[in-house]
Amino acid sequence: MARQEFSSVLRDEVFRWNATELIHHISGIMIDERHMADKHAGRIYFCENCKFCQTDKMYFDIDHLVPDKEFRGSPNASNVALNAIVLCKSYESGARGCNQTKGARLYPPPDAGLARTRPELDLNYCAMHLRDANRLWP
Repeated sequence: MARQEFSSVLRDEVFRWNATELIHHISGIMIDERHMADKHAGRIYFCENCKFCQTDKMYFDIDHLVPDKEFRGSPNASNVALNAIVLCKSYESGARGCNQTKGARLYPPPDAGLARTRPELDLNYCAMHLRDANRLWP
C-alpha cells in the first residue's frame, strides 16, 4: 500500500484548524497580551507536542500522528485527516524541532521542541513544567 501523503488542501485545513479552533481549547498555552489579536484572528500556530507558538508557518509542519505504515492497517486509514498533527520544525543546527526528532518513531524525545531549543521565538509564556503536564506523548 502506498504512503499516504497530505494534500495541500488538507495541509491548509489542518493549519487553519490548529490556529483558529484547537489553540483555544488546549491546556498549556498562554499567549502574551501583545499577541492576543493574532491569536483571535487565527494567525498563531502551535506545536501539538511542545506547545511552541509562533505566527510564522515556516516553523511548523504536518506529520503523521501514528507512523503511516502502522496507520494504513487501521479501520480509519481512509481518513488521512485523523492521522495529522502539527509539529514544530527547526532550520538551525542544534534547534531540535519535534518533527525532525520524531522521525519514524512514535513520538519525539522529551527534550525536543522549539519551545525548549528556541524559547526566544516562542509566543507562549506558559512554564515548561505546565506544558509537559499536558504533552500529547509521555
